[in-house]
Amino acid sequence: MKALILSDVHSNVVALEAIWAREGDADAIYCAGDLVDYGVYPRETLAWMRAHNVVCVQGNHDRQVAETFYEPALWHVPESALQWRHHNAQRLTATDVDFLRLLPEAVTFELDGVRYGMTHLYRNYDLILSRHAYRSFCRTRFPAHTIDRLILGHTHRQGMMILGEREVWLNPGSVSYRRQDDPDREAHYIVIEDSVVSLRSVPYDYNAVYAEVMRQRVAADEMRAVQWCFGPRHE
Repeated sequence: MKALILSDVHSNVVALEAIWAREGDADAIYCAGDLVDYGVYPRETLAWMRAHNVVCVQGNHDRQVAETFYEPALWHVPESALQWRHHNAQRLTATDVDFLRLLPEAVTFELDGVRYGMTHLYRNYDLILSRHAYRSFCRTRFPAHTIDRLILGHTHRQGMMILGEREVWLNPGSVSYRRQDDPDREAHYIVIEDSVVSLRSVPYDYNAVYAEVMRQRVAADEMRAVQWCFGPRHE
C-alpha cells in the first residue's frame, strides 16, 4: 500500500502535477488542508483533488475563502484592497465552495494496520513536543480512536517527530511554498509505503506560476508575499 500525503497546496496545481508525475502509482492520497488561497489556480486545484479522490481536511485558508465567497461586497472590492482570498473566491463556483465548506476538521484512516489521524493544525504554529501534549490533543480531536501517527499541516515545515512508541507526528510540508527563513523552492510531500515514512520533495516550474501571478491584480502587500514565493530573489 502506497499513500501520498500532501498539505498546504495553496492553489498550486503546477506543483501538484509535478508530484503526481513522480508518485502517480500511489494507491491513496490524503491532504491535510489549505487547498486554496495565496495561489493562482484555485478551481484547477479543487478539480484535481476531486478527480483523484483525495481525502482532505479543512484548513484555515479553505474556511476563509469559503466564507469570502458569500460576502456581499466580494465583487466590489477595489484592486488596492483585493486579497488573495478575494481573488480565489471570485474564481470558484458554488459547487467548489460547498466542497471547501463541507471538508471535515479531522479524519482517521488505517494504512497497513497503523491508525492515522489527520487534521490541519495543532495550535497556531506550535509544535507538539511531549507525549502528554500528543495524547491530550489526540483525545480531544479524535475521541473515538487511539492514534498511532498524527498528520498535521499548516506550518509549511516538513518533518517527523517520534515522541514514543505510539506517539509520532508527521508534517508533509507545503506542496507550494516555504516560510521566508527557508529558501527551498521544491514541492514537499510525504510517501508512506508498507508503513515506512519517506519525506520527499520534487522540483516544479515555479517560474510558470510566477508568470501567472504577475498577471493578477491584488493589493500591493498581497502581491509582495507571493512574489517572494515564486519570483526572483536577491539572496
